Amino acid sequence: MRLKKWEYGIIGLLLLSLFGIAYAIDESITVSYTAKTLTAADYTQFQHALIRTETNSIRFTLDGITTPTSAGVGMKLEIGESLYLPNQDLMTKFKAVRSSATDASLKCAYW
Repeated sequence: MRLKKWEYGIIGLLLLSLFGIAYAIDESITVSYTAKTLTAADYTQFQHALIRTETNSIRFTLDGITTPTSAGVGMKLEIGESLYLPNQDLMTKFKAVRSSATDASLKCAYW
């Protein structure tokens, strides 16, 4: 059986959409006792971010003014939890510090 031209077109569009959905930039950030932000060069072309804690919990703020501290300023994100940032404004204002004596590792995906 031979496919028609429009059937090839549909298959092509499906493949393009699947590859487009899978396209994202990833980065790994080490968070220490000084406030760390997301790398602007990595996210400026994207509108969404997903941040996941890997090795230690963090404290973070999203107002762009307040600096988080390990002593209790900011919201806490535990190991294995994720934070979704739906726009670039929040990505720009994100600041994080480790919440204990060990550095934290964040995995960030932008799309």
